[in-house]
Amino acid sequence: MFLGRQRELERLRKELSVERKSAILIYGRRRIGKTTLISEALRNTTGTIIRFTAVPDELSENARRLSRAAGEAIGMTGLEIPDFEAILKFIASLKQQIILEIDEYQDLRKKAKGEVIDAYFRDFIDYAPDTMKIIISGSAIRVMKDLLKEDNPLYKRFSVEMPLGELDYQEASLFYPERSVREKITLYAVFGGIPMILSMIDPALTAEENIIALMLEKTGFARSYTEDVLYAELRSSGGAYSAITRIGNGRRSYSEIRSCLEDEESRNSLDYTLEQLQKADFIEKKQPINIRSSRRKLFYELRSNMLRFHLSYIEKNPAAAGSPAFFRKYVLPSLDTFISYRFEEMARQWFSIQMEKGLRSDIISVGTYWYDDKAAKRSGEFDVALETLRGYEIYEVRFLSSPMKEDLIMEEAEKIRRIAGLQISSFGFISSSGFEEPGPMRISGEDLFAF
Repeated sequence: MFLGRQRELERLRKELSVERKSAILIYGRRRIGKTTLISEALRNTTGTIIRFTAVPDELSENARRLSRAAGEAIGMTGLEIPDFEAILKFIASLKQQIILEIDEYQDLRKKAKGEVIDAYFRDFIDYAPDTMKIIISGSAIRVMKDLLKEDNPLYKRFSVEMPLGELDYQEASLFYPERSVREKITLYAVFGGIPMILSMIDPALTAEENIIALMLEKTGFARSYTEDVLYAELRSSGGAYSAITRIGNGRRSYSEIRSCLEDEESRNSLDYTLEQLQKADFIEKKQPINIRSSRRKLFYELRSNMLRFHLSYIEKNPAAAGSPAFFRKYVLPSLDTFISYRFEEMARQWFSIQMEKGLRSDIISVGTYWYDDKAAKRSGEFDVALETLRGYEIYEVRFLSSPMKEDLIMEEAEKIRRIAGLQISSFGFISSSGFEEPGPMRISGEDLFAF
């Protein structure tokens, strides 16, 4: 069953239905759901589909494999053309409606000069007939983003450019619809929004049992996936691995990350390392929306909840991580705190979703709000802030096991009122378990999951 990504699916189907040739670029990390999305978009489409997955082999071998795939699709079994440019010209010459799907495009560039392959596809797109559709996808995000650069032969050749990230928390919850709100929040906080991982969550197990089975056990699929990302993609670059582990352990500012790096080479190359990690979608740069110009309040955060969980709990003690006793002693005592920070991000996602759906047309941007009360000699950050047409609207977020009590609301509200220099129009509260009493600007976990 296909779950989530309805916006992307609608956009793909619309592009595939237009009566002109088009080229579509889709990229995202492995297991993110690229192939499933493309297959769903191609369901019930008319035309001949040529599906080809590149391998990191010689270009001539990829040409033979593509020619065999093309031959099988058009009824010419045994077709074998060892020249890549020639097979593309052959496909372009076909007098029928063709959809050419090229997966793992980055592997085509490994055994040949990348710009040569890109030039072959540029010419293919430029001279193909109007009946041709081409979908190029890949999992090496930095390589795929390079196709969009001005100096690349494929620059401005794509009618649709679609980066695929993890599902948001609402789409992820479609994989476990019968769970309680608390369990939905917990599962997203740990597993994030990778469809392949979400499909493995066992409905017969509790959220905690799924964490142990998938994330803590040495053979758990989520753990293997995360370790592959960490060790295969990052450990080869000492600076990147060091920066990621520091960010995952709460070192969010540039100065904090730099001070924790052990060697001078890593410190000197930190700017480049952080830039590359952003391009590869491992981290993102964030600033409070009320002081975007301040570099001192610029922070780096991991994009992956699973990576953050791994670095918080498993990386420090990998040998013992798989035991239930490890979970009880090292994970359970701080799990609510870990989840609470992820719940704040879910709350920000909720407002962003409302913006996209046109339900809050007054919102300009969503983020956090930084305050600096010089009189009281204290500073801090509000969990959720909305820049609206009326001013800044802020929310305090609480991950609670029971409804938020009225006296706690009054206490928190009074603390906010005492902060000097706040430039806000209104403030409210978001509680995972709702509230003892209803009131304005009080948003419950149930509200966040109400589609």
